[in-house]
Amino acid sequence: MKSYRPLLLLIVLSLFLAACGKRTIRIDLVPVEDRLTPQVIENGDASLFTTDQVAMVTVSGLISNSKPKSLLGGGSNPVSDFRETLDAIANDNAVKAVVLRIDSPGGTVAASQMMYTDLLAFKAKTHKPVVVCMMDLCASGGYYLSCASDYRVAYPTTVTGSIGVIVETMNFNGTLKKLGIATDNVKSGPNKDMLSPFKLPADPDHSLSPTDRELMQHLVDQFYAGFKDIVKKSPNHIADSDWAMVTDGRVFTGTDALKLGLIDQLGDLDAAITKAKEMAHIKKARIVTYIRSGDTKGSIYANTPLRSPSAQTQVNMINLNFDLNDLFPQGQSQFMYIWPGFTGE
Repeated sequence: MKSYRPLLLLIVLSLFLAACGKRTIRIDLVPVEDRLTPQVIENGDASLFTTDQVAMVTVSGLISNSKPKSLLGGGSNPVSDFRETLDAIANDNAVKAVVLRIDSPGGTVAASQMMYTDLLAFKAKTHKPVVVCMMDLCASGGYYLSCASDYRVAYPTTVTGSIGVIVETMNFNGTLKKLGIATDNVKSGPNKDMLSPFKLPADPDHSLSPTDRELMQHLVDQFYAGFKDIVKKSPNHIADSDWAMVTDGRVFTGTDALKLGLIDQLGDLDAAITKAKEMAHIKKARIVTYIRSGDTKGSIYANTPLRSPSAQTQVNMINLNFDLNDLFPQGQSQFMYIWPGFTGE
C-alpha cells in the first residue's frame, strides 16, 4: 500500500489545483513528440470549399537566443521556435501568406539578426508574402525583424522605432568592498576583464575606463551601422532629410511612423490580413496559427507566445515589466537592439 501513496498524493493534489479555477492538468509519464500543428482561429470570409490559409505568427517579449527562466522552469527559445514555425509553414501548401505580429521592445543583436535572416530565407524559399502587424510595441530589434517583411502595418498607438544599439554595464566592486568581499583575477591581457562587473571602476561615477569606452564604442558603432543598413534595404519611404533624426534612437507612434516612412499603413490585424491576402492574390482564406499539443487559441487576438508566459513583455503608461536575467545573465553585459525606455522606477 505504501508504494501507491506518492501516486495517490499526486492525483489528489492535481484534483485540488483543478478545483481552484479553470485549469487543465496534463501529466506526461513518458516523453512525447510535441510538433507544431495548425489550428484554425478564424474562418472570416472563407466558404465551405475554401482551402487557402493565412498563417498568424507572433513574436512577443524580449528577443534572445535562450530559454527564459521561471519559477516552474522551462520556457522555450524564441529563436528556435520562430525557425520551427517558419519551417512548418514552408511545408504547408495551404498557407499562401503570413501575418507576423510583433509586440517586442527588441533584444540581443545576434538573436535579432538570426530571426531576420531566417525570415529572409523563408521568403526566398517559399515566395509567400509576409505582412507585419505591429502591436503595442515594435521597437529596436522588433523593428529590425520587421525589416525582413514585405509590408508593415501599425496601430496609430503603436510605439516603434528606437533604431540603435546599447550595451548596459553594471559594476558591483564598491558594493562588494562594503561587504568586506575582495575580488581579483589573473588575465592574459589588459582588456580581458573589460566590462567585468567586479573590475575596479575608473571613477565612482563611471565604471568604464577611457580605453574600455573607446573599444566598446567601436563595436557599438559597427552594430549601429549594420542596423541602419538593414533599414535602408527594407521597403521604406524615409526622406533623406529625416534620416539622421529617424535613426538617432528615438521612438515614434504609429501615426508619426507613417508620416516618416517607417511603416506602410495604419491599421489593425484585420487590415494586415486583408493586405496579406491581396499580396498572395487570394480573395478568401482561413486564418491559422501553429500550436503545440494541449494549447488552443480562440481568435486572431489571442496571444500565441513562442515562449513561456512569465517572459512576456507588458507595456503600459506606467512601466515595462521584464526579467533582468534576460538583460544581464550571470551579471554579464550584452549588446542589445532594444528600447531602454524603462527603468523600473
